[in-house]
Formats: sequence, structure tokens, C-alpha cells
Amino acid sequence: MKKYLYLFIAIQFITINAMADSFDDMMMAMKNAQTTGITKFFSNSVELTLLENEGIYSKQQSEQMLKNFFAQHPPKNVNIQHKGSSAQGAKYAIITYEASNGRFRTYIFMKDNGQGLQVNEFRIERE
Repeated sequence: MKKYLYLFIAIQFITINAMADSFDDMMMAMKNAQTTGITKFFSNSVELTLLENEGIYSKQQSEQMLKNFFAQHPPKNVNIQHKGSSAQGAKYAIITYEASNGRFRTYIFMKDNGQGLQVNEFRIERE
């Protein structure tokens, strides 16, 4: 029985570290305006909000929209403000994105779609 308990704890630790690494990797990609570093965590379709543009987009469409956003709002500073999880098993992070022309709040929601944790919702709004 102890073996199963240790195995369960190890799996939980790996899952939590994977979640932290995903958010940290996305934050670093945002700092460098590297859209592929963000969208590699996206599910096949993502609820994407970039300022006034909102909809459900494919991973490829999302990448192009993020490229346009970074071109218009080049990164100056990016910090994770909060990470957590919901009772339904979703993981989330709130990231402050500072550009030369304003501050933005980024919300990232990840959920296990049967293929591991993937981003289902990504929002960037003015602060």
C-alpha cells in the first residue's frame, strides 16, 4: 500500500512541476515575443482574447494573432503574479505584461484534454 502512496505522491509532484514549467516557459516566451513558445502549449482550438478581439481560434490562427499583438506591443517586462488550480482540475496563471505602450494582464487557463495539460483559454487585457 505504501508503494502506491509513494507513486501517487510522485505523480502529483511531477504534474505540479510540469504545470509550473509550462507557465514559466510561456512567461519567458512572452518576454522574448516568441509565439511558438506560447502556442506549443495550446490545445487544437483555443478561446483567445487579445484586447477587443475575442473568439475560438486554431493553434495556427492564435499564433498569427499573437505575432501581431507582440509587433504592436513589444515586451518590456513580464512577471507571473499568481498561479493556482480550480476544484475542477484546471490550472491557471495571471501574468503582468508590460510593453513600451502600456500594461496588460494575461490570464492563462490549462486543462487536461486527455493529452495532458493544454491551454484552453488565453486572454490579454489592458490593465
